[in-house]
Amino acid sequence: MSAISVKTITWDIISDIWQNQLWPDRLDIETHSAMTWPGDYPDNTHDMSIFLYDVTYWGAYQDSDLVGVNSGHRTSPEHYRSRGLWVDPAHRLQGISKQLFSQTQAQAVSEGCIMIWSLPRMSAIRAYQSAGFVTQGMPIKTQTSNANIYVKKII
Repeated sequence: MSAISVKTITWDIISDIWQNQLWPDRLDIETHSAMTWPGDYPDNTHDMSIFLYDVTYWGAYQDSDLVGVNSGHRTSPEHYRSRGLWVDPAHRLQGISKQLFSQTQAQAVSEGCIMIWSLPRMSAIRAYQSAGFVTQGMPIKTQTSNANIYVKKII
């Protein structure tokens, strides 16, 4: 088995994976999410100005096969969101999510952020915890899942 390499990818590449693998029942998938970290904007859970921040997409490749993806973007001057983590089921438990999170964290640091957050499905929580994220609050229902939970990592 050859090594995994992680590199930046385009919206077109990640959107195909998100639509067909990660969120197949979602009708409208956008480049960013306008969701904010709870507490940043107590009266509003969304901020459309987030779309002014750049977004970065990463792909994990084994040879020429795309086996994992993630993205990241700022949601405030100090907070960075990890969004859309997916690893091919045949390649899970091989450290691919950690490699993707490492790239996400490096980008967040380069943009001056002090925290990374996400809202993963409970079924993926082990991947986040193994990368140093801690849960916040109780599980909630979202557009794509009945059980998601906020996680954060101070960087």
